[in-house]
Amino acid sequence: MKLKKYYILLLISFTFKLFSQNSDTLILKHKLENYIRLNYDNDFFSATDRYYTQGINLTIIHPVIRYSPISKALFALNKKALNYYGLIVTQDCFTPRSIRYDTINYLERPYAATFFVSHFLTSINSSKKTLLQTQMDLGVIGPCAKCEDEQKAIHKALLNIRPLGWENQVKTDLIVNYKVKFEKGILIKKNIEFVANSTLRIGTLYSDLGLGLFTRIGFFSPYFNDLGLQKNAVKNKFKLYGVFKLNSKLVGYNATLQGGLFNTKSVLTVSENRINRLVIEGLAGVVVAYKRVSLEYSKTLLTPEFDGGLFHGWGKCVITVCF
Repeated sequence: MKLKKYYILLLISFTFKLFSQNSDTLILKHKLENYIRLNYDNDFFSATDRYYTQGINLTIIHPVIRYSPISKALFALNKKALNYYGLIVTQDCFTPRSIRYDTINYLERPYAATFFVSHFLTSINSSKKTLLQTQMDLGVIGPCAKCEDEQKAIHKALLNIRPLGWENQVKTDLIVNYKVKFEKGILIKKNIEFVANSTLRIGTLYSDLGLGLFTRIGFFSPYFNDLGLQKNAVKNKFKLYGVFKLNSKLVGYNATLQGGLFNTKSVLTVSENRINRLVIEGLAGVVVAYKRVSLEYSKTLLTPEFDGGLFHGWGKCVITVCF
């Protein structure tokens, strides 16, 4: 409990510092493309029904979003950067290893549901091959995220087994999270790119530090030129390339496993000493794009997140439209 109190005080201090920053440097000076993206994750694509079982998010990128008061907490690289402001609406759903039991297994992870809205700024410096993304997440974890109703409705429609045990899910709590991701091109060629990245997340949902490598091979527009699609492209209209990612993560806190910071009434959580502090994630996928539309399919594999947990994989489908 003392550790949680110190952690909460740190978060409050960090939040005040963010909003005390001057936002005068966040000035959009470029006529940029707008984007809408739908992302759907499901472990059905890996023939499982456990852990991170489903995730849905809708992203919109438009310059008007820069006028949100949350933008004061977001940071651009410099005056020459291309600055894309966006919103993401996300619902993520988590279950234990088996959904066939309504009894509590204290060696398993709990059911958990999250729903949050993210304000983000992606800032790109093409000449230096750098990218900075800052993001603020606000939302809830718990029954009001509606994963229970959604999973039961899907299983009923598919004549599948009824999920049992959702009454023991992580209790309702507040999500306030902040993310900083920095990327740097280390090898940028016409048909192959290697990009290194580091990520910091801190908040009531996730607190962790990540390092990773991102690779693209195929036919594409340069990674640090834009967000992948151009509204009025005169060349490179067709794109086809493979995507490979390898990320390591040092875990400080994960509310979907450990419960919320403020509401400690969850009946099942994973104790702190059972959290795996080092987690590795790998992804392989393919992207096909033509003019203003791109389609992506990928598979992700994640090492166990807690003592006694299993490796877990899921598939991702993404459609992006530039307008």
